[in-house]
Amino acid sequence: MEYNRRHSTTVLILLMALAALAASILTFFWFRSIYGVDSPVWSEVRQLQEAREIISHSYVGQVDEAALTELALMATVAALEDPWSWYLNQEQYEAHLNSIGNRQQGIGILLDRDEDTNEVVIIETMPGSPAEEAGLQSGDTIITLEGQPTGPLETDEVREIISANYGGTVTLEVQDVVGEMRTVIVEVREFHVNPVVFEILEDNIGYIRIANFDLTSGEETIYAIKALKKEGAEGLIFDVRNNPGGRVHELLMVLDFLLPEGEIFVFADYAGRETIHYSDADYLDMPMVVLVNEHSYSAAEFFTAILQEMDWATIVGRPTTGKGRSQIMIPLAGGGAIQLSTSRYLTPGRVDLHEAGGILPDVEVEAGDEADLQLERAVLELVGN
Repeated sequence: MEYNRRHSTTVLILLMALAALAASILTFFWFRSIYGVDSPVWSEVRQLQEAREIISHSYVGQVDEAALTELALMATVAALEDPWSWYLNQEQYEAHLNSIGNRQQGIGILLDRDEDTNEVVIIETMPGSPAEEAGLQSGDTIITLEGQPTGPLETDEVREIISANYGGTVTLEVQDVVGEMRTVIVEVREFHVNPVVFEILEDNIGYIRIANFDLTSGEETIYAIKALKKEGAEGLIFDVRNNPGGRVHELLMVLDFLLPEGEIFVFADYAGRETIHYSDADYLDMPMVVLVNEHSYSAAEFFTAILQEMDWATIVGRPTTGKGRSQIMIPLAGGGAIQLSTSRYLTPGRVDLHEAGGILPDVEVEAGDEADLQLERAVLELVGN
């Protein structure tokens, strides 16, 4: 009986070894058929494989093979030196898939670090989020998180601490804009983000806040425009401050509704080949203002840029960053994904926002500490018309 068990174990080990050998042989011929044995890519693959084998057989400590693979993937994409391309592990990829459907996991805040004080500041609280329910507000400074001072932490580390408490709560010590301290306990859970909120302001001005250009944002923005017109709006303010961008389809839906017939969006691939999108003849003839800041990215920047280029809206706020690249998310067979910049997007005038360094507003206004000075100026621009 003992002999049979030993025999079975030996056979199993041999089968596993043969399977590994077969996989290596198949991988060898696959790479060779694509790149050729003299290709620099093939040489680099062999070097990586050799390094992994040396580590696995000779390293004196414990080897976490999964961690080696993940760090190698991260380093490969980071070597592109493109701030918009990165590797996502399986957990991060799943969170990304949730976010593009306007489902979020966390507490619902956008963070930034004050360069002067090195403090972690909430730049926006998402509508309908646990953070909003707990009373957190834009401008609040997070002093401690779960009893840990946030000063030495990177913003990504703050997010990781929050994510680690998913299904429970986190305790934050915050200081508001007038210096008052308070302790806030916030649920960490999944929640739905309504990407578009709107209201009618004084002087028959319609205000539309577009949080992102992900799923449903296009049709919800158009619904908001129609609803505000029914309420008597005679001018519109589109607020895309802190909007990180989203899907081109949603962006084009809104641009097509607003703009007259003609080119409205241009993709250029790595070889310079262009794909042009057009608007139909229907358009919205109404005074408009767009609010932007340094946290308006991608689709939000392009939305602003084309309305400015066509003299269709007045732009108010702060200069944007210039993210003129389009990315696609490529799932990996072993889990996770790579987000990779694969094309440039251009205005009909062939302006590359990345090369231009972003958008310079027609009216530059700093954000106020207490009052929303940018929104106030946007209202004045419309009332003056």
